[in-house]
Amino acid sequence: MTAPIALGVRVVGPVRSNNTPQSVKKGGFGKSAFVINWQARQATCPTGSTSWYRTQGVDSTGRDAIRIRFATTTCVPCPVCDQCTRSTQYGRQLTVRPQDQDAMLERVRAEQAMDEWKDRYAARAGVEGTIHQAVTTTGARRTRYVGLARTHLAHVLTAAAINLVRLGAWWNGTPLTRTRTSRLAALVLAA
Repeated sequence: MTAPIALGVRVVGPVRSNNTPQSVKKGGFGKSAFVINWQARQATCPTGSTSWYRTQGVDSTGRDAIRIRFATTTCVPCPVCDQCTRSTQYGRQLTVRPQDQDAMLERVRAEQAMDEWKDRYAARAGVEGTIHQAVTTTGARRTRYVGLARTHLAHVLTAAAINLVRLGAWWNGTPLTRTRTSRLAALVLAA
């Protein structure tokens, strides 16, 4: 997620794409097909029907969520119901974040498709690889020393050791690690 912070620092990280069945299905009506009126606390579906119920609470991960429901009597006879919901007994339900979070989430999803964002994230991925190497080879998450001065010295020596390992690998032309190949990719390569 990309979020500006008070000191001009930008945190860059990916957010999941909207992978609801309606968004993934070709011709399906995902959340972006609905118009959400935040002031009226209602949503309007692509056919023009408005929601009849809204609750605010938390989702299964403990984050704030708003559930917007459409009436069964509206959705079941709708001619495009199969593009909107898989339920044959209930109306469509949307789960959204509060307005400011929802706007930021959609903005970041749009940014992720751009090359500029991918370049920024590539730099972060390199840093994460270095941190992973430090944690796995030296156990850098925990210190064996008491006191800030000794802990700082341990971190400086750990960073120097990681740099020496990386320089040695670069001079010898050996990759630091192999890129993991998923089982599905291995099957495709074998075919």
